[in-house]
Amino acid sequence: MTTVDWQAPLEIVHPARPVFSPDGTTIACAVEAAYTLPGAAAQSHIWIAAADGSGAREATRGPRADTAPVWSPDGRALAFLSDRDQPGQSAVFLLDDGVGEARKLGEVPGSVEQVRFARDGRTVIALAADPGSDRAGADSATRIGEDAADDPRVRRAAQHWRRLYRIETATGETARIELDGVNVWEFDWRGGALAAIISDDPSESGWYAARVVLVDMDAGAVRDLHLPADQVERVALSPDEARVAFIEGFCSDRGLLVGTAIVVTTADGAARSPAPELDIGSLEWRDEHSLWFAGQRGLNSTCGTIDAEGGGTVVWDGDASLLSGWTPFASAAPDGGLLAAAYTAWDAPPELRVLDPSAPAQGWRPVTGLNSQAEPPRAVCERRLWHCDEHEIEGLLLRPADAGDGPLPLIVWVHGGPTGAHAVEYPTVHNAALLDAGYAVLLPNPRGSSGRGQPFARANIGDMGGGDLRDILAGVDTMVAAGVADPDRIGIAGGSYGGFMSAWAVTQSDRFRASIPMAAVTDWLSFHNTTNIGRFDELFLDADPYEAGGEYFHRSPVAHARAVKTPTLVMHGELDLCVPVSQGIEFHQALAEAGVETELVIYPREGHGWRERDHQLDGCRRMVEWFNLHLQG
Repeated sequence: MTTVDWQAPLEIVHPARPVFSPDGTTIACAVEAAYTLPGAAAQSHIWIAAADGSGAREATRGPRADTAPVWSPDGRALAFLSDRDQPGQSAVFLLDDGVGEARKLGEVPGSVEQVRFARDGRTVIALAADPGSDRAGADSATRIGEDAADDPRVRRAAQHWRRLYRIETATGETARIELDGVNVWEFDWRGGALAAIISDDPSESGWYAARVVLVDMDAGAVRDLHLPADQVERVALSPDEARVAFIEGFCSDRGLLVGTAIVVTTADGAARSPAPELDIGSLEWRDEHSLWFAGQRGLNSTCGTIDAEGGGTVVWDGDASLLSGWTPFASAAPDGGLLAAAYTAWDAPPELRVLDPSAPAQGWRPVTGLNSQAEPPRAVCERRLWHCDEHEIEGLLLRPADAGDGPLPLIVWVHGGPTGAHAVEYPTVHNAALLDAGYAVLLPNPRGSSGRGQPFARANIGDMGGGDLRDILAGVDTMVAAGVADPDRIGIAGGSYGGFMSAWAVTQSDRFRASIPMAAVTDWLSFHNTTNIGRFDELFLDADPYEAGGEYFHRSPVAHARAVKTPTLVMHGELDLCVPVSQGIEFHQALAEAGVETELVIYPREGHGWRERDHQLDGCRRMVEWFNLHLQG
């Protein structure tokens, strides 16, 4: 049984967050490599493509990460972020007329994460994280710019903030915008008032209680616009500054939010949800009264429009992904004649593509050939549905094309989050490795996954490892009953929430013959006191961490390690701030003490997931060897 070379997905590059030029003729985006080299950040460059598909070129060649392009209002300059001067800490750079060498703009202490132009192009506002701030779990959960020479290292609460800076584009003169006691997670600005998502707590836990505000730039005054019940992201100020739009929903990690569009009027703070039936991943204003969106509908991506007064229209809904990072994203030309997205499907590697929203049946037309060398996978991807309790559960089944009709050994791969989701996309390196080794792979979206509405996303609150595990086991039963899976050769693996589920499942069921938890929470109380997102477990367990014998104990895999018989390979990144490496060490040692066959692999220099090429390859090889040993003898 063979697929394409299983290492081939590591040669795929990934376009992300395209933006149209003001005249709509060209599109800029960042293109990132699928791996890093030891001690280096992920390499990415800015590309510029003609919207008519007549050509694309690499506009920057920085030695590290060039990301987040933003056009100046006149279209003559392109701002972007780059860590070319200081590894791991981004600054603002400006590419004049899209050619030549980029020049650094201003001197901002910290690492810039977002930049916006004023309407006249004379000023930009930059959002920067202080050195020592944490990256989100979706972005490796490592620390920004910490000096390794600090001895001793001293940490205290509310030490590192995300702040705003004003930079003059002609001179580079830089001034901090004084908003003391305010941590800014993201913002939008057009030259007048500034809309932002802020919290009083600058830690990663503070994001879970962030709110939407309007900032008077002249007075430095902050006015609350919206106090959300859940989490908020993707703030966008309307062209006339009369409304602020954003996405609100229950979410496990900063950068993963797929939720409901909310529109608030700036004059009186009146809020409405104009299209509550849509699960939105990104939005931008179409005009003063409507927005474009990209979203998720089950395993599909979607895009369309939302009327700010009420009502949404899906323009395109397809068996593909419009992912930029972890959430769907699409950008519109100023005249609305084209949408641009990083499009990928099972048989289509990621490319920058455009869609005519007036003729969606024509599909997404590629404007780059970044991955033209990639071959289609010699494997099949099928949608599968099953039922558990009152829920219909979706998933994808991957099988080698030449597997024949007999049952195969099956690996259940659980996604992260839990408010994430599997989607139809080109094979990842770990799926390619498993398919190449002759395994079928089940990718389930159990309750708690995104893309199925807020009630479904909230369905595992207070029940982590309960109904969601039943959903996964019901999927296994369905695959066995269909003759797809050999009931005696089933394994489970996953990272983050998928790691927790891979550790938890073998303490609650003997269905799995081998397990590989990666970056897994295994002891909820010690996690609460060592993670940088202690608010996460409080939300999802819906319990008191210090209640003796409470949910924090009963939902911890380490508390049930003596019941485990399943051989378990534990993998962890050494620098993970989100799920500290001590979680992997605890579970491995508890299993070893219980006499379970177990190994622990710790990857130096890695955070929440591994990025270095050799580490990714090593992880895949170990995974296949572990499953081969315990599922195939």
